[in-house]
Amino acid sequence: MGLNTPAYTLIGGTLDHEVRQFGIRVSLVEPSFTKTNLDLNAPRTVARISDYEKELGIVSQAIQNNIQKAPSPEGVAETVVDAALGTWKMRRTPKGAASLLAWLRSFMPAGPVEKGLRKTFGLA
Repeated sequence: MGLNTPAYTLIGGTLDHEVRQFGIRVSLVEPSFTKTNLDLNAPRTVARISDYEKELGIVSQAIQNNIQKAPSPEGVAETVVDAALGTWKMRRTPKGAASLLAWLRSFMPAGPVEKGLRKTFGLA
């Protein structure tokens, strides 16, 4: 079952409070896109929905563009190591769009954030 970012944040925050008494702290690392080639072997659907082809192409291209601008795996790994060994912070995002999105979601209403995401993926 997949969870969305607010669900992970809620679970992480709850878990942090539950295990803190044992000297354990929980941090979330949310890298968003990472510059890899993992998508090259991603499974594709056998049957395509013709009415959705245009949006699929737009979103696929937007994802590729974001992957090319994303932090390297080494940059994400540095964030994970910093989360494990550095001073405690509940949420950590590697530099890039994920950091901005996490910051915006912390105080902006969902509507404008969702509108911005749709614009980013060419669905506005």
